Amino acid sequence: MSDTAEVRKSDFFTSSNTVSPVPDSEYARVEPYVEMLECMSRLTYQSIYVIDYWKKNFLYVSDNPLFLCGRTRDEVLAKEGYDFYFEVCEQSELAALVEINEAAFRFYNRLPVADRTAYSISYNFHIRDSVSGKSRLIHHKLSPMRLTPQGEMWLALCSVSLASDGSELQARIVCENSPKVWDYSFEGRRWKEGEEDVLTDMEKAIISYSNRGMTIGEIADRLCKAVDTVKGYRKVLFQKLDVTNISEAIACAKSRRML
Repeated sequence: MSDTAEVRKSDFFTSSNTVSPVPDSEYARVEPYVEMLECMSRLTYQSIYVIDYWKKNFLYVSDNPLFLCGRTRDEVLAKEGYDFYFEVCEQSELAALVEINEAAFRFYNRLPVADRTAYSISYNFHIRDSVSGKSRLIHHKLSPMRLTPQGEMWLALCSVSLASDGSELQARIVCENSPKVWDYSFEGRRWKEGEEDVLTDMEKAIISYSNRGMTIGEIADRLCKAVDTVKGYRKVLFQKLDVTNISEAIACAKSRRML
């Protein structure tokens, strides 16, 4: 899509993410999960929300102000999902977001059904606060939450945090317990398979010491490095693992067997 003025809500919902009818009984079954998300949202700095691809709206939105962009949670839920995106996203990025969305579902639909929930996608884009008018670069992650019996993505769990680097619209797909990654190329309009960056001995040491509960200062003393040097290693580590804090880095490195 070359003309951002042509982007419509319907462009985000195509044959690649069409969902078979979901009965009300299934919504009743996911209510406990929503309650757990509400509890979890009080323990994390990230915004959390759930996309419902059957109803084409949001099933849940946490009360974190980062994603709400100056609105209340009820106001966002009333916007019928993607209508909210059109209000807060930069118009110049909408076409790229549509392309990433379509490419990701084409990738997803080629996967064996049994493996689909192990994959997640992340990328950075801008959202604008309705009160301050300021645009912020956010880091957005999406992973399947519930599938239909046919393997279609019914619900997707999303997290939003401030971007830790300045990259924009660089989409990456990762698989749990796998070193493989897939980066999207707008030029070739395809996913390029690669290998996750290998952690250096220094990065592994920082993760190991952090996992023991050591502070940055204590880690710096143990490694005979300046505190600022350790902070620099951590920043590079976070970028490698596509995370925003040391707790996420520890969990990510363990799940992908990088230690």
